[in-house]
Amino acid sequence: MRTGARFYRLLGEPAAEWEGVELPLGPPQARRLFALLLIQAGQLVSCDRIIDELWGAAPPASAKVQVQGLISGLRRALRSPLGDQPILTRGAAYLLDARPEETDGGRFICLAAHGRELLARGSHREAARRLREALALWRGPVLAGVPVAAEVVARWEDQRLSVLEDRVEAELGLGEHERLVPELRDMLAAAPFRERTCGQLMIALARAGRMAEALDVYGKWRRRLVDELGVEPSSAIRALQEEILCDGPKMTAREYPAYREPEVPSQLPPGIPDFVGREALVKDLLVELVPAEDRGTPRVLLLTGAGGIGKSSLAIRLAHEVAEEYPDGRLFASLRGTTNEPRSPEAVLAAFLRAFGVPSDAIPADVDESACLFRSLVNGRRVLLVLDDAAGEAQLRPLLPAGGGCAVLVTSRFALDGLEIGRPVPMDVLPPADAAALLARLTGSGEIDEDSVAAQQVLEYCGGLPLALRIVGSRIGDRSGWRLADVAVELSVERRRLDWLRAGDLAVRSSLSLGYRQLAPDGQRLFRRLGLLPAADFPAWAAGLADGGDPGHVDGVLEDLRHRHMIQPVCRGIGGIPRYRVHDLLRAFAVEEVGAEPERERADTVERALGGWLWLAEKAAGRLPGSVLLPEPGTATRTAVDETLVAEPHSWFQGELPALEAAVSQAADAGLGELAWELAVVAASYFDHSGLYAEWSRCHRRALEAARASGRARGEAALLRGIGQLHLYWDDYPEATRALTESYRISERIGDPAGRARALTGLCVVARSTGRPEESRATAKRALAIFTEIGDVLGMAHLRTSHAVASAELDLLDEAEAELDEAWRLCVELDDPHRMALVLRRQGQLHLRRKDPRGAMSCLRRALELLESLSDELCAAQVRLDIGRTYTTLGERQAAAKVLTGASSQFTGAGNRSSAAACARLLGTLSGS
Repeated sequence: MRTGARFYRLLGEPAAEWEGVELPLGPPQARRLFALLLIQAGQLVSCDRIIDELWGAAPPASAKVQVQGLISGLRRALRSPLGDQPILTRGAAYLLDARPEETDGGRFICLAAHGRELLARGSHREAARRLREALALWRGPVLAGVPVAAEVVARWEDQRLSVLEDRVEAELGLGEHERLVPELRDMLAAAPFRERTCGQLMIALARAGRMAEALDVYGKWRRRLVDELGVEPSSAIRALQEEILCDGPKMTAREYPAYREPEVPSQLPPGIPDFVGREALVKDLLVELVPAEDRGTPRVLLLTGAGGIGKSSLAIRLAHEVAEEYPDGRLFASLRGTTNEPRSPEAVLAAFLRAFGVPSDAIPADVDESACLFRSLVNGRRVLLVLDDAAGEAQLRPLLPAGGGCAVLVTSRFALDGLEIGRPVPMDVLPPADAAALLARLTGSGEIDEDSVAAQQVLEYCGGLPLALRIVGSRIGDRSGWRLADVAVELSVERRRLDWLRAGDLAVRSSLSLGYRQLAPDGQRLFRRLGLLPAADFPAWAAGLADGGDPGHVDGVLEDLRHRHMIQPVCRGIGGIPRYRVHDLLRAFAVEEVGAEPERERADTVERALGGWLWLAEKAAGRLPGSVLLPEPGTATRTAVDETLVAEPHSWFQGELPALEAAVSQAADAGLGELAWELAVVAASYFDHSGLYAEWSRCHRRALEAARASGRARGEAALLRGIGQLHLYWDDYPEATRALTESYRISERIGDPAGRARALTGLCVVARSTGRPEESRATAKRALAIFTEIGDVLGMAHLRTSHAVASAELDLLDEAEAELDEAWRLCVELDDPHRMALVLRRQGQLHLRRKDPRGAMSCLRRALELLESLSDELCAAQVRLDIGRTYTTLGERQAAAKVLTGASSQFTGAGNRSSAAACARLLGTLSGS
């Protein structure tokens, strides 16, 4: 959750603040790392680059560990009281998640851009104020006190000087030439080759009547330029010299440009003369909109309700009533939220900025920068906005002003419960009296008086919906001969009622249909079948599976669709396979068109496409560390795809994660229970390895519903084991026990010994974690016996290790050692480095129990090295916890604190409360000793 109370400073000494209070960043290395992340805010910074920046060509062997420790320290320092964390980890890289408005550099750029736009429009006074605000953010050289690349400092210093010159230009435009002369002399002395500064000093002197001094400044500046750089001044400053010599009009003190107010847009649509009803509501809302006092935040009214309920009519009525209260501008935007292509916030902001006179080529492309510029522009002004037909909160947030003098009227079919500010105004249909009054206004009172029975029937059929009543009025007015009695007859047929009252997006559908009909038959087939893929973003191979034709030919059809703008290229993924996206509006049309295909063909297409994701997910999971949770494959249809796509399994899973989640839901919705549970279970390997517990939980619970609904008992048992494992990670042992016990019972009922053993594996951990080592040993023996009988070597290695841990807790150390030796032998047989690392960790713990910390450290360091090579951060954190214990035993308090701090951060991020608490207890012991 982003609170807005955190602020970062790089224009001076690096600093981070929370609600105005500076946060301690730690030692010099930490401040240097913070500076690097801040310079690249919002972008990934690789661990290798960090190491290179901190230590150069000779980094220590422990550089990665030290970086992790520094990151952990910064995370602690920057974590807010609400718990949100601004430093994110993405693979082997880190990112400072900061918006432009959360940094002084970002605010500087935004304020400078706004100031320049005001200056370009001749609003010198307002421009000077904005530019002074920008310059006030500087507290010294960029990142003072921290070694920073010279080009970074030079780039920022050049921006500062440019803004300083802009401010001077604004103040010259206000006639402050006399006051500016000393400052301009100092500026030129500090940056002697800046031509613009020299020219501004010449203008200031000339307008002050000091022509000789102005010409002397030019002469000395030219000589220095020629002597030291060997170049002549530009034609522009030579022309300025000529104008001073001729006493040109721009040099006359009273001829500088005058300040003018920014443009005042007035965009409200025409008022609605036939608006009737809702008088009490109108009166109440008008009181809300009249700015009796500045409340510090804008007045925002959220008019929500069903389509056709009269939200827009009410908003326009209110806007016209209070227009004079907002003299600085009245803005209107249709956000098109009820279409499949809502307007983007960027487009709306650009239109608003243009309405205030900002040139198109000066409007930022980034939505956050545009929003910042817009808010700065209306700050301190009284501006009214009408935002009609909003698609949701995300579309609205960038469009809301911050100033208390502004007001916003929003209409939407959505409740907008997530919007942080605004008064909800839910709207219902018109009461009978208001509905009758509107119909009379639209059709004429004579029509109603003539046939009151028909009028009453029409009112009942329309149900008080203003849009329906307006359509009735339009039909009677536009088509000669229609009477209320005729309308009543048409509306009396329920199955035709909505068709007759239809006032939707026929033009849009016709336009889409035209583009579709112009495609060749193979293009039409592929396009409509894109509507059967689980997500709008898809790789080319998935389109090939949906089409079912020649993959080589599909590439040409995709290119034709791209050429016709019916799909958009996104990027090239793994293996250079292109990815595309179908716009939501076009996708909805594709779904409509594919509905005409035979049901069996649609089902085959879905199964074929989802089978491709299952095939690749299985191949990718096979390249990850083995998991005892992963069951034998089920019977769902697989579709073979090029296996080289998963050469980098982590990257493949990361890129396809949204599609995999959508595929699970689509399989569940289509009644493909076997496919749903297999997709969810195979993805769990990646979820587990990457700590993506929320995604794991969502997929498993959705697939569990489908497995149960379709009677897939084996899948149900497998999913329950995964859910049980999640509860183990979350230290929720009662829920873990329930899920694992149910999984065991199902496996026993269907005669699945491997399923029973896997459920027992989890129950073994529950018993050990809840202080029942004897029960844990017994459960491990039962599971081990089953794995041994069925020849599951991975399961045998896992259970040997579990049995050893329980034995060690009962001080049966020799037995534990023998079990671990056998587990190690099995791991070598499997050639499984991940499992080897886990056995090494347990051997290290055993050494600690034997009072042999040196032996423990040797095993644990080997385990950590293996896990880091496999990028398994969560298991590596567990090893670091054990290393911290070992350092503590050895009396090396500083080393212990460092490694425990890094582990604690990892546990906290993953939601592993018990391990995080263990770190905290050890750290507390160290600080208290």
